Amino acid sequence: MRFNVLYILFPVSILACLWIARDFQGQQGTTFFGIAETEPRILNFDHDIAIREVFVSTGDKVRAGDTLAVFYRAELDEDEFIRQREMMANETERSAERAILEKEREVVQARLQADLSELTTEIKLLHTEDSIMMVYRGNLYGQSPPEENRVTKKHIEGLQEQIEDLKHQAAEELLVLSAKISATEKVAAEETSKLKGQLNMIQSERERLVLVSPIDGYVEDIYCSVNAMIPAHKDLVKINPIAPNKIIGFIHEANEVPLSIGNEVELASFNRPEIVAKGTIVGVNPKMTELPLRLRKFIDLRSWGREVYITIPAVNSFYISEKVNITLPNGQ
Repeated sequence: MRFNVLYILFPVSILACLWIARDFQGQQGTTFFGIAETEPRILNFDHDIAIREVFVSTGDKVRAGDTLAVFYRAELDEDEFIRQREMMANETERSAERAILEKEREVVQARLQADLSELTTEIKLLHTEDSIMMVYRGNLYGQSPPEENRVTKKHIEGLQEQIEDLKHQAAEELLVLSAKISATEKVAAEETSKLKGQLNMIQSERERLVLVSPIDGYVEDIYCSVNAMIPAHKDLVKINPIAPNKIIGFIHEANEVPLSIGNEVELASFNRPEIVAKGTIVGVNPKMTELPLRLRKFIDLRSWGREVYITIPAVNSFYISEKVNITLPNGQ
């Protein structure tokens, strides 16, 4: 009986295929692999700018808050000049209005004092005349005439009524002038406050012209140079974190790993198993993606699986692009 080697190769091939399909680089059950990745920060600006200074070079290590570049916006100088000029014009105009109204108030008060002085003097003269007449009549007739019969008294009472009328009229005029002065000062204060607010905004815009690094990392690329004119939203500097800030895991399509958003996972470096951390699943891509070459069992054998997105602590010891073991703890 002849022995056919195909009888052995066929089942072995079947078993090998099953093994490859079920074992994505050693992946079994709730363990799979991923790659430590970074999310680079590409910095730009929301206005057209000129580059005044650049303080870093490609490859430089930077800390969060370090100054990377300083910009210049000519329109801010123009805006500031216009607002300062408007503020001076506003103050000059309001000062002139206040001066006119104050002068009108002085005129009303002076006129009132003059009128009151004249009427008071006239009343004093009438009192004097009345006293003289009373003495004269007393000497002539031997007695003073009854007071209510004096014509002088009525004249004096008329003058006193004029005084009260003048005071009332002046008080009304002064009240109107005070209201106008208050309104003028209010308008001036509101306009000044508005212009100061605009100047503060200009100053705030100037302070934004200093580009700082938002993270600890290193400068991967610089897309600008000194004195260059850069349009709004154009890339300026690319900063890469020093350490990875996420893990992208891959689950082979033949494996059914129970995953949920919010699951905590245990992470360990594939080549440095002492480097460990914990992460949290924040997303699972339902679409099958071709697996990276370095995560395939056999490089030439194309494989597909689902991507799993995992956040990790900002401070960690993984290398960027390092291969990582991902394990779901029991019970999840």
